[in-house]
Amino acid sequence: MRGLRLPRRAMDRAQALLERRAPGWLPERFTSAGLVVALLAVVTLGTGATAVAAVLVSDHHHQSQLSTALPPAPSDALGQLLAPGSTPLPTTPAVPRGAPRRLVTATLLVSGTQPLSHHVVHRLKKLSGVRKVQPLMAGRARVEGHPAFVLGVDPTTFRPWTPQVTADYYPLWKSIDSGELAASFDMGQNAGLPLGGTVPVGDAHGLASIRIGAFASVGMAGVDAVVSDIRAREVGLQPRTGLLVSAPKADPLELRRTVLGLLGHHTRVELLREVVIVRDSGEFLTRLQIANFLRAAESRIGLPYVWGAAGPATFDCSGLVQWAFAYAGVRMPRVSEEQWFTGPHIPYANARPGDLLFWHYDQSDPTDIDHVAIYAGNGMMIVAPHTGEYVSYEPVPLSNLAGVVRVDPVLGSELA
Repeated sequence: MRGLRLPRRAMDRAQALLERRAPGWLPERFTSAGLVVALLAVVTLGTGATAVAAVLVSDHHHQSQLSTALPPAPSDALGQLLAPGSTPLPTTPAVPRGAPRRLVTATLLVSGTQPLSHHVVHRLKKLSGVRKVQPLMAGRARVEGHPAFVLGVDPTTFRPWTPQVTADYYPLWKSIDSGELAASFDMGQNAGLPLGGTVPVGDAHGLASIRIGAFASVGMAGVDAVVSDIRAREVGLQPRTGLLVSAPKADPLELRRTVLGLLGHHTRVELLREVVIVRDSGEFLTRLQIANFLRAAESRIGLPYVWGAAGPATFDCSGLVQWAFAYAGVRMPRVSEEQWFTGPHIPYANARPGDLLFWHYDQSDPTDIDHVAIYAGNGMMIVAPHTGEYVSYEPVPLSNLAGVVRVDPVLGSELA
């Protein structure tokens, strides 16, 4: 493919697609005469993920640098454009180029501030329904000053735990293995991270300058960034502070309760797949709770969007939901992917004030959650849109709508 040349029209079309799908995503330096867009691939990731576009670029100063990004472009096929003179990244045996033969169903993501002992990991392996566990590094860190939940992984062993297309996409794993950081699309877009740029990453125990090689989700709720385990040590994360659990036939809520009982409620246990909810209508939000929830959200209109903020003066989309529910006395999970699990999914036609609205960017993957807003009735919503905008009251856009959730406060509290 190295010698393939494309007509200028094809290159212009690729650039126009990026700008149309994600206005402002393509930095000005990417559109200069010195840049050649070398590879564009749009694929769909699994639960909690979004569309991925991989761009292999070369210019007068940086030849053959891998970048991956996530403009919200729906696609059901992998398309490739290779420009003249582009050179593939060299391969090493560290990460196998071939896709994993068998994927692992991820049920829970466990994390804590202290390393899990080998004894505790062994006990978790023996829980009913558990088929496999995968220790990793997990913790809070700052990426260019922005708060983030970061995983430190061995790309080879972590790769099978991700959705099919993500696992298949070798350049992403090569990027992580080479020491680069893969930020989620949500964080990359709304925190304004410089794709291809080098930023400080770390916490009180360590700091490193790391190149952002990708905007890509790994299909796990609440994960803002992924680095290699070697990089994770540099930025202060500790071994065995995280654990993936696979129990495909177990009741995920019951398993989550068991794990919390074993490890304690100071441990973070994220649900990674949807649960079946059976409730009577009387067990959902009361009229008073809905009124207080909406009143709280309305009181924040005009305040700025800030990535990672949950009030009282700045918010991101899920932070506004969590804060407004707390005002009404209802505990809710922090991130939109977890909020998607807090009640039954209903048709938009049946939505009523107080329900939550969710969006995905890839129309071929209806499980891909990236944004949340509060339904206010009459086709209107209260939303913290994105960086540069403010909490507002505006019409509901139906394009890319993933669904509507009627919140069960008992379930919301349990998942918080």
